[in-house]
Amino acid sequence: MSWGWRIVFLYGSFVVLMVGMAILAFQQDFDLVADDYYEQEIAFQGRIDQLTNAATDNQKVVVTNTTNTVQLAFENPVLDVKIHFFRPSDDTMDFKLEEAKVDSQMSVSLDRFSKGKYLVKVEWKANGKTYFQEDNLFVK
Repeated sequence: MSWGWRIVFLYGSFVVLMVGMAILAFQQDFDLVADDYYEQEIAFQGRIDQLTNAATDNQKVVVTNTTNTVQLAFENPVLDVKIHFFRPSDDTMDFKLEEAKVDSQMSVSLDRFSKGKYLVKVEWKANGKTYFQEDNLFVK
């Protein structure tokens, strides 16, 4: 085999590899963090204010994983609780809960979860202020 054929084979192999990579890249499914991320970015200052309120007023939600439930414990009775269980790896496993009033604890059955990592995003109102907290949850 002469040098000319080796060069043609090398360039041909490179072209086939690049076309294969392009086809593979177009077949990938990418889950967005949120469909309305532009609107969320515009309202982000409100989220920063909620985080600041939680830090200055010492408001905290304790998220614990028991054998068959996920417990969310609030320090005081709270209003308008919105919880988003966000699964970073697959948006079809996300779900949201809303409660008008929670005395001190709230529990969610582990049947609603799949094994893996979730981000628990909690927003609530108390004492005339709105608070926000984000926490990690690992379901085994």
